[in-house]
Amino acid sequence: MSKHPFLRRLSHDRRGVAAVEFALWMVLFFITMLGALDIGTFSIERARLAQAMSGASIAAFKSRDAVNYTALPTYLRAAANMTTPGALTVTVGCNGGQDNCVNTSRTCSCLTSSATLVPAGSCGAPCGSGSSANSQSGYYLSMTASYPFRPALLPRGMLGNGVVRQSTTVRLQ
Repeated sequence: MSKHPFLRRLSHDRRGVAAVEFALWMVLFFITMLGALDIGTFSIERARLAQAMSGASIAAFKSRDAVNYTALPTYLRAAANMTTPGALTVTVGCNGGQDNCVNTSRTCSCLTSSATLVPAGSCGAPCGSGSSANSQSGYYLSMTASYPFRPALLPRGMLGNGVVRQSTTVRLQ
């Protein structure tokens, strides 16, 4: 019985309520801020990689008759400010292949409506069914760049499965 009056008195005591509420709200605030920071950081990283990919695409297009395909990954890494070995994985390919780009004796492909490339007879030839109307075959360069992203709070599945990835396809001929 001696504990009962103490509990009753404790239940009516309002001192410290503001401190407890503040502590609970601050936990919620910090969790929300960490989530927002993860989303913001992922968006900034994706935009930085997209800008680097755009620069590499323009560089390839400007030198479309004599593209230095082996230098494109280095250019992309430098533009993305990711020169650490292994930080950024870059693949380069032409007409749907990988590491198969050439500057002479090019064979061309047609871009289908489902964004795939199918072989064509010769460059500039009309594309068949499955392609957009009046399209002609061309020589297409494809680049993909990716690197791992480690969020502080959010699950990786919410942010691109923990991978920042950008791809582009450029018609060179």
